Amino acid sequence: MSRTSKTLLYIGLILCCLALAYAFSVEHTQVLRQAAGASRSRMMACFGGFLAVLIALGVLSAFDISHYFGERAKQWFLQGGAPITSAPEFETAEKLRASGQALDAIGVLREFLQVHPGEVQVMSRIAEIYNYDLKNYLAAALEYEELLKHRLDPEQWGWAALHLAKLYGRLNEPDKSLALLEKLQSKYGKTVAARRARKALEQLQDTESEDQQSGSS
Repeated sequence: MSRTSKTLLYIGLILCCLALAYAFSVEHTQVLRQAAGASRSRMMACFGGFLAVLIALGVLSAFDISHYFGERAKQWFLQGGAPITSAPEFETAEKLRASGQALDAIGVLREFLQVHPGEVQVMSRIAEIYNYDLKNYLAAALEYEELLKHRLDPEQWGWAALHLAKLYGRLNEPDKSLALLEKLQSKYGKTVAARRARKALEQLQDTESEDQQSGSS
C-alpha cells in the first residue's frame, strides 16, 4: 500500500471513529431523556461500530509501528550504528567504495576490525561490499556465516540470516537456504525478517514441488 493510500485510510478510520462516537453520544443523550424517536438499539449499534473501527485502527497502528522499528533495525544493521559510521576509517572506506575501489574499502574495514574486533556493523558492511559491489557471492556468504556466530539481537540475526539465505540460493545451495529460513522462523518468528522469510520459504517450496512434478512426469 502506498504512503498516500495509507494516510487516507488512517484519516478515514479516524473520521469514522469520531462520527460514530458523536452519534453514540447524541443517541445516548436522547435515550436518557427518553426523547421521542430515541432508540437504544441504534445507540448500541453506534457503540459497536465505534469499537470495531477503533480496534481496526489499533491493529493497523500496531502493524505500522512494528514495521517501522523493524525497518529501523534493518537500516541499523545494514548501515551500522552511529559510533562506528562516525569513525574516520569507516568514512574512508565509504569514500573508497563510492569511487569503485571496493577491495581497498574492505581492506580499510578489516584493519578497523583488527583494532575493534566483534563490531558487527563493520562485518555486515564487508559482506555487503562483497555481495553488491564485487558480486562475489561466496565471499559474502562466508562473511555472513561468520557474522551469525556473534551475539546479535533478534532483528540483526534475522536480517543477516535472510541475506545469507538469498546468497545460498544464488550459490545453488537450496537446502542450506531452506534450513536457514526455517531456523529463522523457529528461532525469531516474531521479527520482520521472519515474515520475509516465510514468503521466501513459500517460493522455495513451490519451486521444489514443481521440480518434483516435472521429474515424476
